[in-house]
Amino acid sequence: MQISPMIRYYVRRLLAEHPAILSYGGCDRSPNKIDEEELERHINLDHFTYPQLNQLEFLIQLHQKIKANEPHQTYQLQHIEKRIFDLLGLHLRVSQDAITELLSFFEQLASTDNKRPVPAANQEATTLPEYYELFQRITETAVRYLGKMIVTNYWLLTRPRDSSLAPIQVEQFHNRNFLPPERLLTNQEAKTLKQWIHNFIQHCSRVLPTFPHLLLEVGIPSYLLYDLVH
Repeated sequence: MQISPMIRYYVRRLLAEHPAILSYGGCDRSPNKIDEEELERHINLDHFTYPQLNQLEFLIQLHQKIKANEPHQTYQLQHIEKRIFDLLGLHLRVSQDAITELLSFFEQLASTDNKRPVPAANQEATTLPEYYELFQRITETAVRYLGKMIVTNYWLLTRPRDSSLAPIQVEQFHNRNFLPPERLLTNQEAKTLKQWIHNFIQHCSRVLPTFPHLLLEVGIPSYLLYDLVH
């Protein structure tokens, strides 16, 4: 199976920045001084199946977007790095300062990328209109691949049993012109809406495994997606 040079580069830099690799063979080392062959001994991508390679590519793209747009999201970055290490069969403790050099590399890569850009802001939604915007954008993408009837049924099927959701009608998710009244949500209300979105994406992923990736491409915030990579 052909492994792209970008994937190999990403994995090498991730390893090169890891304290366990830096300390191997001496403590006075920097990532740029580590021999390429030395790093390759830790990487075995040639045995990967196609699903494993697709998962690795998705994790790399997700890490790229978060690192470039929300570098302060250290927990998410660590979570993704751990999943990459696990895929490689490496049991390494993740460092908060891992792969700092990747930022400039991927910013350069993104400048030649024709894909739709992801908004820089990735703060969690706190108002009702902000959540409606998420529901409508996710619905728009889902309908493109699954059809309106299936998407409507999936929203109804995954709807949490919570009285605070009573005023919300799923049909409104299909209407990008609909705007609810401005209202700050309580922590519990926001948690419930976030859970509904999570349930819906997870359910769609059973029939459309690339759905989280498709949502990432259209700018859905990564905090809704990072734990839905399978």
